[in-house]
Amino acid sequence: MTRIDLSTREWHELVRPVLPHILADADLPELSDIRLEAADRTICAVATDRYTLAAERHELAAGSYVSDAPGPVHVRAGEVSASLKLFPYSKDYDPPLRLIIDTVPFPVTVVGKQTHVRQLAVTVESHDGTRLVLHDHRDPSRDPLANWRKNLAKAIARPVDRAPALYLNVAQLGRWAAACRKGERLAVFTGTEGDDLILICVEKHFIGAWKPVSYLDKPEVALAESPWLEELDPGALWRFGGNGGEPDGGGA
Repeated sequence: MTRIDLSTREWHELVRPVLPHILADADLPELSDIRLEAADRTICAVATDRYTLAAERHELAAGSYVSDAPGPVHVRAGEVSASLKLFPYSKDYDPPLRLIIDTVPFPVTVVGKQTHVRQLAVTVESHDGTRLVLHDHRDPSRDPLANWRKNLAKAIARPVDRAPALYLNVAQLGRWAAACRKGERLAVFTGTEGDDLILICVEKHFIGAWKPVSYLDKPEVALAESPWLEELDPGALWRFGGNGGEPDGGGA
């Protein structure tokens, strides 16, 4: 059994950023899962729809350490969304939560009879006894997130001197979606410098420009100081050495 203590706000901050990156398709249920993966001093939430890949990490409290976690666990995005409503928080109310990663009884029918098997799950518990069990749905033979660390490690270790880093105002992202009609593509063209205007085109009917925001740190400094390098691949710093390749095959 693995226990992770965090606040309700921290649970929201862990899973909410990856929820937009799932695919609700009955024929591809594995793409509607969120992967919860605990190791060492972090727990990560990861999701992909094969076109985008998103990962959020939460660093455990000082003195906390996860060893031999029985994961990863793939839980349904719909159940995760339900947990955000079941465990709310506010500026003045942020109760503690416990995440328990362990096997739990799961009802099955065998030869017409009801029985139980042990199945991996993440149980979310609040201080008042409210509990939500998020069952594992991972199929190792159809795991689109099996190589998420490898692919992101390659991407983060690519040389940054071949293209400028772009720092964008997140509040402005959604306004470009309004220009896209169903099935259309949005094309983004960068300049040669990080502060050049970004050209936005949608097919033949829309064009716009987006001014990046300024950022003091150089790209190589920002990436070198990122905890993701060590999280994704402990050997990334010396193995890639600034000469990493492209992620292989899609978003996962």
